[in-house]
Amino acid sequence: MLKPCTLALALLAGACATQPDRGRWREIPKGLVHVVFTGIDAAPSESIGWREAVDLQNKAREELQRTVREEGHVAWFFHAFDDDDLVFILARWHAGGLGGTYEVFTRYLVPRGRRGERMLGVADEIAEYERGVGKVRAGMSLADVETVRGKPDKLVELGPFGAFDVVYPDLCVRFLEGRAAHLWSPERCQP
Repeated sequence: MLKPCTLALALLAGACATQPDRGRWREIPKGLVHVVFTGIDAAPSESIGWREAVDLQNKAREELQRTVREEGHVAWFFHAFDDDDLVFILARWHAGGLGGTYEVFTRYLVPRGRRGERMLGVADEIAEYERGVGKVRAGMSLADVETVRGKPDKLVELGPFGAFDVVYPDLCVRFLEGRAAHLWSPERCQP
């Protein structure tokens, strides 16, 4: 059973997360403790190819390695996808509150394709949403997973609110922000 504060934060995280079109896009949980994202919908969008996206991703990661603890550092995130596009965001971090705020200043729309998804490192994550494992898919709630699989053998709280693993004999479902985010072998979730 989830602690009340875990459930409350999971619901709050879902309500605070914004995406361009809730009916169409599948948003990827970021899994950052106490971090808020702002300006996603207001940020200008730019359509780019996957090769340009890989270059931007690499530059952002290199810069982040040097500045990660500094006020105003910039980070690259895989934000959402639909049948046609991937959405990545660039956001600037500001201290304050428990974990700070990432203010999104640019969204990048990248056409979907297998090679681009692999090169951008998101193919496996997308497969967890689209194919899943059996009837379990990333993006499901705990109630949805339990409806399909029954009560888990074990529920392991990971510390941050809304972050926990439910473990079955053949499957571990990692929840971030109160939603199934990863579908792994049970061994991968063992401490």
